[in-house]
Amino acid sequence: MKIGCKRKHLALVLLMLAACTTQEPARRPGESLPLPPRAGTERPLPPAPLAMTEPTLPAPAVGRPSRAMLAKPLEVTFRCAAKDERKYTTQADVEVHGATVHYLRARLGAPDGASCEFALADFSQTQRMPNVELRANRGSCVLRMWEQGPKVTLAYSDCGQFCKPGSAFDRMLPVQYDRRVDRCD
Repeated sequence: MKIGCKRKHLALVLLMLAACTTQEPARRPGESLPLPPRAGTERPLPPAPLAMTEPTLPAPAVGRPSRAMLAKPLEVTFRCAAKDERKYTTQADVEVHGATVHYLRARLGAPDGASCEFALADFSQTQRMPNVELRANRGSCVLRMWEQGPKVTLAYSDCGQFCKPGSAFDRMLPVQYDRRVDRCD
């Protein structure tokens, strides 16, 4: 190998090393040394808003929303009985066509003998869409029914008057009927 070639290689290596090093800018007399960056703060912070009243930019669009759930009249007929792991029982007989309740009888029981019973004769239908709503003819009890996918839910609120004793209502869960297995929970 010739000496000229070795010098070229050495010059190339020195040039590469020089490119990897940085040179500090010249400091003025009396100027302090800059502090090293703290861990986790390598990125510069975004500039603060010019004024506190400046509006925030809207969030970027995420894409098209998933299929919207269309409201359609409830159509369901079921008769079911179930007992859960807490030994609470449910018996429900429901018939709804075109979001109009034609028949309703539901009984919820607790292992200590407490129970709640609902019958259509004690209620008046006050709403059909987006969910079915029945209000007690006397009192403030409200029954609501809706479907979500293959499941139909019968829920109730403020219905202690239909329970014996009235405090049993606080322990009762909604009835959920699953069309896929023709069973309620």
